[in-house]
Amino acid sequence: MKQTNADSVFNDLEHAWLDNTTNKDGAKMSMKGSKYENKLMSYFGRLNYNYRETYLLSATLRADGSSKFAPGNQWGYFPSVSAGWIASNEEFLKDSKVFNFLKFRGSWGQVGNQSIRPFQYLALVKSNTTNYTFGNEEGVLTPGAYLENLANPSLKWETSEQIDLGFDARFLDNALSVNFDVYKKTNKDWLILAPILATAGANPPFINGGDVVNKGVELSLNYQNKIGDFNYSISANGAYNKNTVGQIPTSDGIIHGLSNELYDNAGEFYRAENGHPLGYFWGYKTGGVFQNQAQIDNYKSANGVVLQPNAAPGDIIYVNTNGDDKIDASDKTSIGNPNPDFTYGFSLSASYKAFDFSLNANGVAGNQIVQSYRNQAGAYGNYTSAILGRWHGEGSSNTMPRVTEDNRNFTQFSDLYVQDGDFLRINTVTLGFDLAKMKQSKPFFASQFRLYFSVLNLYTFTKYDGMDPEIGFGSSNTDQKFSSGVDVGYYPRPRTFMMGLNVKL
Repeated sequence: MKQTNADSVFNDLEHAWLDNTTNKDGAKMSMKGSKYENKLMSYFGRLNYNYRETYLLSATLRADGSSKFAPGNQWGYFPSVSAGWIASNEEFLKDSKVFNFLKFRGSWGQVGNQSIRPFQYLALVKSNTTNYTFGNEEGVLTPGAYLENLANPSLKWETSEQIDLGFDARFLDNALSVNFDVYKKTNKDWLILAPILATAGANPPFINGGDVVNKGVELSLNYQNKIGDFNYSISANGAYNKNTVGQIPTSDGIIHGLSNELYDNAGEFYRAENGHPLGYFWGYKTGGVFQNQAQIDNYKSANGVVLQPNAAPGDIIYVNTNGDDKIDASDKTSIGNPNPDFTYGFSLSASYKAFDFSLNANGVAGNQIVQSYRNQAGAYGNYTSAILGRWHGEGSSNTMPRVTEDNRNFTQFSDLYVQDGDFLRINTVTLGFDLAKMKQSKPFFASQFRLYFSVLNLYTFTKYDGMDPEIGFGSSNTDQKFSSGVDVGYYPRPRTFMMGLNVKL
């Protein structure tokens, strides 16, 4: 008797893995597993206190419940408190000739994160992607299903906790403004997909993967003044940040990066590890290029063992970081940090009678970029122009190795891929002229008639030889989002020239 699912309609989550549709003939159960259900409920309360516009206090408490977590872990509670003291309102500073405004402030608070796919605390069923053979009849396949991922019923909210101390001040008849902050931000119980061995038989579960700590300081300055008809303003800001990962609950204290990210069959090249920056680059250090056979024969360990016996002149030299008698994966180490130490920016603006001018810029310092524009899995493909400086004979190059059919110098991830990512970008420059502000013998028909010329992305000062040092690479797997600083050939932002007219009647 033929079975159908014509009347199999379920309204409960126990059968959510079954898709309640039929095939064209209505004869087989279709189990697509594509139905997701997600609910979020939140409660929020706030208390504010203000005494004489001098003493300020604010406290909040929010409770968030998410169906993405198992019963017992669905609710998270996130408090915060902040306080401020406007010292310039005190009697002893009201007549100060130094401060026009002075406020000290501090805050502590927590917020939650539940940005994962639904039902990750369960072992989900994947169907319609595999077939099974039953009985002894060859070629008869039956659609089936299997467990897609390992369950983690203890999964819970990620918590971001931050403490901040700072002050805001204005001086010199409000001409100079200063804002200063020192902070520590800790992401606790980090929600992350941690790769596991394929022998587990299913995809890895989401885990609460440890802590990510950011510590730093931020400073912002702004000065504005006028000299007759000349008005000008100068603003600058800068921030220092140190990023560290800790308390990862895996056996080796590491959340391993994904493979096949840089090119086909590429291995892991980034990871999160206790005591290291988030997403740091992990690979081989290099010590130049072998210039001749004698150099290869003399590159030995402390025990006199030749370390790269299969190398040829023009091949890259790998550093024996652990001091043993061979070059292997145990020599891989930290070779770069995608997180900048400093970020900064500045802007200038000025006007004189009918003319106006503005400029703004931003930059970073202290970070590295991985550049991978070519698929190293094959013998053919485009190189960048840097390959023109490759080794082609003794003394020709000590940085760019020779080219071979097997790509032997490029299929092992090393600092050959890593460059400094420091840059300063002039983002926008604008020059304007307002004809309505010119002295006219009779009134102009418009209150503003401004012609302007702008250049966007005027110039970038950098030693990076790629298309754009300001990149925002994220892993192709949307469930593992901690990789950054990787340039895989994104189309660079263009330089744009614009002319325009602003008219106000």
